[in-house]
Amino acid sequence: MTALPFRVESLHIYPLKSGAGLTVETARLEPEGLVGDRRMMVVDEEGNCITARKTSKLMQVRTHLDGDEVVLTAPDMPVLGFARGSLRRTDTVTIWGDSVIALDAGDDVSQWLQDFLGRPCRLVVKGGQTHRPLGLGGGGTVSFADTAPLLLTNAASLADMNRFLETEAEMQRFRPNLVVTGPDAYAEDGWASVRIGAIEFEVAGACDRCVMITLDPHTGEGRPDHEPLALLGKQRRGEDGKAYFGQFLIPRTMGRLTVGDPVEVLARKVPITILPGSAVPVTRLPSTAGATGASNARGRERLLRCVAVIDETHDFRTFRFQLEPGEAIDYKPGQFITLLLDIDGQTVRRNYTISSSPSRPHHISVTVKRVEGGHISNWLHDTLKPGDTLRSLGPNGRFHLAAAGSVERLLLLSAGSGITPMMSMLRFIADANLPLDIHFHHSARNAEDVSFLHELALLRRQMGGRLRLSWNLTGANAAEEMLASTRFGEDSRPNVLTGRLDEAVLRAACPDLADRLVFCCGPDGFRSKARQIYEVWQPTPKHPFLEETFGPDRSAAPETEIGAYKVSFLKSGKSVEGEGGVTVLELARKAGVELPADCEAGICGTCRCKVVSGEWRIAPNAADPERAALSEDEKQSGYILACSTNPVGAVELEI
Repeated sequence: MTALPFRVESLHIYPLKSGAGLTVETARLEPEGLVGDRRMMVVDEEGNCITARKTSKLMQVRTHLDGDEVVLTAPDMPVLGFARGSLRRTDTVTIWGDSVIALDAGDDVSQWLQDFLGRPCRLVVKGGQTHRPLGLGGGGTVSFADTAPLLLTNAASLADMNRFLETEAEMQRFRPNLVVTGPDAYAEDGWASVRIGAIEFEVAGACDRCVMITLDPHTGEGRPDHEPLALLGKQRRGEDGKAYFGQFLIPRTMGRLTVGDPVEVLARKVPITILPGSAVPVTRLPSTAGATGASNARGRERLLRCVAVIDETHDFRTFRFQLEPGEAIDYKPGQFITLLLDIDGQTVRRNYTISSSPSRPHHISVTVKRVEGGHISNWLHDTLKPGDTLRSLGPNGRFHLAAAGSVERLLLLSAGSGITPMMSMLRFIADANLPLDIHFHHSARNAEDVSFLHELALLRRQMGGRLRLSWNLTGANAAEEMLASTRFGEDSRPNVLTGRLDEAVLRAACPDLADRLVFCCGPDGFRSKARQIYEVWQPTPKHPFLEETFGPDRSAAPETEIGAYKVSFLKSGKSVEGEGGVTVLELARKAGVELPADCEAGICGTCRCKVVSGEWRIAPNAADPERAALSEDEKQSGYILACSTNPVGAVELEI
């Protein structure tokens, strides 16, 4: 027993399996869970359960309970209600291998769901004859929940996990019934039984997580970084390869739960073994007052309205955008956004570093260099004007100021368009008055190619001795022309050097390079040379050399299309053909080949199988492209994770 003041922080029910949740102040408990929790589910034409794993729009369906009446709502859909008391019994339906009797919600509800989800389906409801045995712990019954009557999570465990995430995860992603506050992070792993209020529970085991937690709980959109599942695969991987977060509860007495109820640990057990973690905590930059309410939903498409076009140099132009009224973007200085450009009837994606600062959140800017023969940069320069709108995704990227961690002496080293993330960082550092010692160095051809010169002079005056500026220019007489045209004070004249970047130039510009963490951005040759110089000076560097390309990100380039495939399952004697990117797991299910699976995101390893011949590709849904669930021997022997592997051409599998 414990005297610690553990409490119930929040209670949640999910009337429709995979549908939107409801937060409640109190709920009555039945043997199979909280009253109203997962008493409905959507099934396909064969009566098999449909979840948001494959039909993510389910998460947008809201279910309102009003006595005997159930009311369904969803975006751009009419409100629809039905009475549970008038439902007829349906044929047997199946949920994770369990066959149960349920009630059918009728044709009107079926059509409503089909119109919204875009696939044939029906809604079934738990009835008096619905009985599903619980195969966990000491036994019992369970509703349409995946595994157990209730799921408990700990607020401190989420806080600990978020230390490692650049974009924090919200608790709703884990779809808990009870959130408790008070215990240390992951203390719940060692609980065997608890009393919550007056009700006793068996703690039946840790919850292994799947692709569901990568989906936005409000929209069903997946996070492009596959978090927080990818992080759990690094920090909370069990010996069985599965990623764990939360604990299953089985009620042993009945009653009512209420927010604020005390949580008492009655018995403890040896916790599940978690393998040593490999993630590194991220550095949090200070918030700025203007960023309150800013959104960091990276996977969501946003509409940007161009409000200004600013010529920085003869071929360098800043495009300033605003979002929809009341919206702001939360990003880290140095990150990029993806612009979705409609050009000649086609949508083209290009990544551009954000040159504005998150400390000024109600507009966002990208600065684009016109490139000779560059289709996209020329289109932006020639076409985009104030009043035009663009679609965008992001922000994204790991090249940002927070990557410096606690290091306070930085070199911002750039060439060409590589200056844009450096300006975002400098603007933020100045606005937030961060106690950092910055050396800014930029490489250009001529004085007319040097951008942001006036603003850098102002930042130099504002930051004083905390900011030093230097350039190297390759053009004849370029250094003299730049100094003559710039209003730097006598006590703040920058160091302008002549010639290409080499060891002598960089040593003259920044003699204390060895004591600084380097952010480097620019063309490949420039970055390669800078890295080479740094490694000569620092064979065993005390700080990392962080680098990023400029302009369109290489990761934005689409892979070649997969085309046609034929997958043969040798032991099963079945095959399936088709075209496009589809996972081996999906094909196995289509062919009727039994292949166990769990997380469906390449984390747990349950779906491992062996490729006998043929080519394959890591699928976009892979939360762990390195496939840590497989041993090196398994990888060398041809094993893949079926849930996150696309076959290419003719492929033979052992199963």
